Amino acid sequence: MKLANYLKKENVYLCDTCKDTGHLYGDFAHFLKEKGIIADARKVKRLFVKRESVQSTGIGRGVATPHIFSDEFSEFFLALALVRQGIDFSAPDGRPVHVVFLIMSDDRDIGLHLKTLAHLARLTASSDLCAALKNARDEAEAFALILEKEKAILS
Repeated sequence: MKLANYLKKENVYLCDTCKDTGHLYGDFAHFLKEKGIIADARKVKRLFVKRESVQSTGIGRGVATPHIFSDEFSEFFLALALVRQGIDFSAPDGRPVHVVFLIMSDDRDIGLHLKTLAHLARLTASSDLCAALKNARDEAEAFALILEKEKAILS
């Protein structure tokens, strides 16, 4: 598993602040629609909100990994949202989330979802990645930081 195969620099979403997860998912869905990646932003937002209502996707250390299945996606899709001021995801450690890896695909990629979740847990096991990402100047720097951190854990 290599994130560079799925995460693209143009799929990094940055914002300074966000009221709550519902607003984040709505803003992110509009971001995807504006890029022509999805057709129905309300549907994608609704799926993320529904997933979050089942159980928090906050994994701790300032990271969340929401994941959905939808026919809006014809292939596995990974994106990153950075919320500089943090947002409450009801994470197990109680800390606000700054780094949100969003995992999306149609229903054929369950195995890849699980591999990605495990890989992201390993990648974010130390808090230094989250700290570096929340201070990234722009999308390109955030993307480069992730690839650099991934290279270190894979070597």
